[in-house]
Amino acid sequence: MTLLASILSFLVLQGSSFRIGFAFDGSFPSMTDENEYVDLLNEGGLSMELDRMAWTGGIEALGDVSNKVRLRGAVTTSNYYGTYKENYDPLGYALIGIATAGLAFLFGTPTNDIISLADESLNIEAAAYYRIVNSPALFIGGGPAVAFASRTIDTPETSLSQDAVGMGFNAGIRIDQESGGRFLGVPLLFGAEAGYRYCNVKFDEKNTKDFSLDFSGPYLRVGTYIHF
Repeated sequence: MTLLASILSFLVLQGSSFRIGFAFDGSFPSMTDENEYVDLLNEGGLSMELDRMAWTGGIEALGDVSNKVRLRGAVTTSNYYGTYKENYDPLGYALIGIATAGLAFLFGTPTNDIISLADESLNIEAAAYYRIVNSPALFIGGGPAVAFASRTIDTPETSLSQDAVGMGFNAGIRIDQESGGRFLGVPLLFGAEAGYRYCNVKFDEKNTKDFSLDFSGPYLRVGTYIHF
């Protein structure tokens, strides 16, 4: 956190090129252990489903240290989920609907979460980009990240929660709007980035030392920034 604060303070001193705002990305993570876990459940007749994508969002700042180099610092969170739900009894649901004069149908189809899996990661990121095109402003680069990851698996009889810290990196190509309009008097700029995230955090606990939480995969990020 101290390193990130130092980077952001340095960016503020750069003046006209500094921008800060919110960014959001979708990615296709590897999640090897999660997929193997779901395959094992499916072989046992439990149709558990994993999300197709992981979602990451947070606050980031960008600023230029020269005409060619742009720095980025960010604090983000990543989320990935999976669930197995027990389907409702159609006959029982129909009888409840009749008994309540149809009011039960207003509340949707009842389901019960039997198994749930939640993967989360708090990420502190820093990156440097090199400008390859002036107009539009096109950059290529990347940098390291620290991930504070956690995995929680809940079943009717058990609950397992694990935490770990690991290093990773992001690499991508981004395009930034250099001048724009105002919204309610606030100067807004937009940016986008496509690239690859490596974030494979291994657990250290004795019974799970061979397992990891793998958010690695391609991503597409968009952001909205206030320009100073």
